[in-house]
Amino acid sequence: MKKLENWDALAQRIYAKSLSIFDGAELTATDAGTADPKVVALSLLARSISNFKAANLLLDEGQIVEARTIARCCYENLFWIAALANKGDEFVKAMETDDARSRKTRAKNLLDWASRQPSGPDFVETLQKFAASLNEDHPKPKRIEHSQAAEDGGIGDGYIIYSELSNDSAHPSATSLSRYVKLAEHEEPPFSLHCSPQTDASEEEETVEFLCSALLGVAVGANQIVGGQSNGERLDALALDLRKLSESSAATRKAK
Repeated sequence: MKKLENWDALAQRIYAKSLSIFDGAELTATDAGTADPKVVALSLLARSISNFKAANLLLDEGQIVEARTIARCCYENLFWIAALANKGDEFVKAMETDDARSRKTRAKNLLDWASRQPSGPDFVETLQKFAASLNEDHPKPKRIEHSQAAEDGGIGDGYIIYSELSNDSAHPSATSLSRYVKLAEHEEPPFSLHCSPQTDASEEEETVEFLCSALLGVAVGANQIVGGQSNGERLDALALDLRKLSESSAATRKAK
């Protein structure tokens, strides 16, 4: 598995570079507080580093489907940091609005649930006041769509990978559920069910490629937003090696 060894080596290099960007960033408090784009960027980088580490631990245990589910999270981080790099404070405001929308929905759902209980929970009045304040401050909050964030960040093609990871791993779907069913032609019964999902031989390598691509993209975005630093390897060298290895892997898959 020489090819997978090459991907693992590149993954370690990208992980190390991402950590060096996070550790080397110079951050000073501003009036924006945690809404400062630099703070948001480093938070997205930290989340991506953690996701990347968790996914690789899962791959070590042979949990490829679960690793792909986390790879999908890395692409969400990538879409957000790309949009943040292009739109700055405008995207931070969109994040705040998106959060308000989520809070309003959750508050309404909880109040609806409370109204169906025989005796009203003691938090209802407090939650009603909170919901009212959200409605006043954010009458029509909008949701951030990951597809739009990807477009805003200039990486719309990345949404194609995100969609595939959603369908084959992250969400229950006909495709993802079929991993647990093994067909048996000319036998009775004609299929069997298994607790461990079936995976294609190439999916482990592909998952590492997806993880490397997403984390490197987040690292590039974060480095741009925080002003850049030169610790560790150059990002363009890592990007070149990623492209070469991706092309080599694609050629190998096509030849089979």
